[in-house]
Order: sequence, then structure tokens, then C-alpha cells
Amino acid sequence: MKTLLVALTLISCTVPYVKARHRWTALTPEQTSFVYTRCQEDQLPADASRKQYIENWHQWKLQPNDHITQCYTKCVLEGLELYDSNKKKFRPGRVSSQYVAYQFLNRATVDEVAKYKAAIDALEPASDSCSDLFKAYLPVHESFVDVSRKLYHGTVEGAARVYNSDPYLKRKNESMFAFCEKHIYGGQHRDDMCRGRRYELTGSDELRNMIECVFRGLRYIKHGDINIDEIVRDFDLINRGDLEPRVRAILSDCRGIQPYDYYSCLLNSDISQEFKLAFDYRDMRSADYTYLVMGNTYDPAKVKAEMDKAEKAVCG
Repeated sequence: MKTLLVALTLISCTVPYVKARHRWTALTPEQTSFVYTRCQEDQLPADASRKQYIENWHQWKLQPNDHITQCYTKCVLEGLELYDSNKKKFRPGRVSSQYVAYQFLNRATVDEVAKYKAAIDALEPASDSCSDLFKAYLPVHESFVDVSRKLYHGTVEGAARVYNSDPYLKRKNESMFAFCEKHIYGGQHRDDMCRGRRYELTGSDELRNMIECVFRGLRYIKHGDINIDEIVRDFDLINRGDLEPRVRAILSDCRGIQPYDYYSCLLNSDISQEFKLAFDYRDMRSADYTYLVMGNTYDPAKVKAEMDKAEKAVCG
């Protein structure tokens, strides 16, 4: 029972309704990794230069100074919530919160964090364009790259210390579905867990909590609301972007207030099979956030093989 309660708290599954006030908390290694790789997915070019961008960015080098790197930088600043695109201002207070949450693990000093925060506080970009944000932030990045890496889990050693300190974090190479199964079911009710793996709507409390855990982990829930854009994106990645209007209509018309309700609406719809394919592919990629970054594309046979293996591990 203790394991279940902790897992629900960490994944925010105790919120009774999808709509809830967004409260910012310090970012985990899983969350920062998601930001970095999602921004890379969205910004990397598809040509031969892609490899060099990846090499630079993975070493925290914001190079080359071009529109691609500039927009990658803006994406990361927004993803880490260091920059508020709505208010068009930086959020230096987030630096302090991030430091305090992991101060015994990130090895950053009070002095260097204070200087980094002050440098961000002084920033006044001419606009929130990629180029203007990059121009404003680049000198700060170059002066404080070491401390920012410590704060935002950008070192192998630092991230390892955080993972070792918290058994309830999703591990690398662990899919979101497997993570939620482990922490919600805790090895119990394997029949229900197996039926859930097979897309049966059992209606059990465990499956409801697990779907909420998965939806939040996949970012299908954002700031308390159903994130239709994220779900549409996963349909597009299985080459079914043509279903976007139908996906939006189903979710907009769904009378659900909880993730399980939206999940049920999709499974009971006329695009149920396509949803399963998109959901399976996303679950597979959730075990490796660099999957698309490294140039992999949708391979139905590979996804099916991975899902069959995962189902066998649960169902026997």
C-alpha cells in the first residue's frame, strides 16, 4: 500500500479530475531528458548535418550559431520553464527551486547558483524570437554551463546520484507502461494487469490509476488538461496524421473528466485500432527518449515484437 501511495503521488495520480491547477515542482532527470530530446526531435535537420548538431548539443555546446540551434535553445528554455513565452520573461526563481530540491545531490554551490540566478534575472531579450532569446542567453550559458548542467541533470554522475536516491523515478530503458504497472500494481492483481495490457477496459481502480499514470508520463495530460496535440502527434508518427480531425473530435466530444475516460473514448471509437498502434509505438519509444533523435522511424513489425514481449512478461 505504501508503494502504491508514493507512486500515485509522484505521478500526480491522486488528482481526482483532469483539470487541476498547475503547480511547478523541481524537474527530475526523466523530465529534463524529455525536454532535451523532444526539442532535438523538433529542431534537428534531416540532412547530413544532423550528426554534428547532436554531438554539439549533447556536449552542451550551443553550436553552430544558426536558426536551428537558436530555436533548439528557445525550446529548451521554455521546456525547463526558465522562460515564460506568455509573459515574455525569464523565471530566475526556478533556478533556486531546482537547486534546493537536489542540493545534496547536484554538487552545485550556493555561490555559483546565486550568480547564475542573478545573470538570468538581468536578461532582457529584445523579443521572444529564437534569435533574440539566443542572443540574450548565450553569454549566460557560456559563463554558467557547468552549474546549469549540475542543476538540470546534465551530467552522468549527477543524474546517477538522483536515480540512486529515488526508487520511484522512471528508469532509463524502462517504458512508461512498465513503470506504471510496477508502481501501481506492485506485483498484485496480475490478471487485471494482463487484461489492461491487452486493451481491455476492466474499470478497476488499479487500471484507472495506471492509465492516469501513463497519460501523465506520456504528457497526454498537461497542466491538468487533456493534451490533444500530444496525442495527435503520436498518430502522425505512425503515418496517420490524416486522422487528426477525428482524434480531436473524439476527445473534444468525450464526456470524460479523468484520463481513463478519454482512454475509453478512444478505445470505443471507430479509430480504436489506429489508437492502439500509436499508443504501442509511443510506449516503446518511452523506454528510449533518443529513439527518434537517432533517426529511427516507425517500424510496425518491430513495435509488435516489442509489445508481444512486454505482454508475455506480464501475462505469461
